[in-house]
Amino acid sequence: MPAPDYRLVAGIPVGAGPREAEAGYDWLRTRLDTPLVRLSPGPRFTAITGRAPGADTLADLREHGWLVAVGGPVPAERLPNAVAELRTLSHRAVSLGRPVTFDAADSLAALVPPAAAAAFAQRALAELNRLDNERGDDVLVRTLRSWLAHHGRWDRAAEALGVHRNSVRHRIAQVERALGVDLSDPDTRMELWFALRWSC
Repeated sequence: MPAPDYRLVAGIPVGAGPREAEAGYDWLRTRLDTPLVRLSPGPRFTAITGRAPGADTLADLREHGWLVAVGGPVPAERLPNAVAELRTLSHRAVSLGRPVTFDAADSLAALVPPAAAAAFAQRALAELNRLDNERGDDVLVRTLRSWLAHHGRWDRAAEALGVHRNSVRHRIAQVERALGVDLSDPDTRMELWFALRWSC
């Protein structure tokens, strides 16, 4: 039988913060359904749970002054290694002003601070945005997004865009020339997909 996984959960005060009772061990233990809760000044808390708190629990905690970040599932022996991930998720929760759960936040994308993600997207797509702005449209960015979303399938991307497949081929060739990339490279496609996601 496989060993169970656990999750690290962090709580940061939001708004006026929790009242005294809601910053106490007993209140948090009941809400999080775990005795493994550690309180620290701030107030803040870190907990180890057997499952991710549900959306209702996260909303309840926020209503009572806690902004929560929930790490991904890990076996007990890897819990110390999950601290860095939880710290990054906590920063993201503060930046976004809402709870963040590893599972619900696109995993890798959730681990990149919003400011760094936006800066990467701006750099990666700068030349496409410049060309589109010169023409007063978003044809190249929109075509790249559709083509990547359809896994490089010309016909499906063309159908989604309402154009002929040869138009998609021509635009993707323009994208490659503008960015100086080879879109047959999976690493390049992955980086541009994240850039498009983070530019929204």
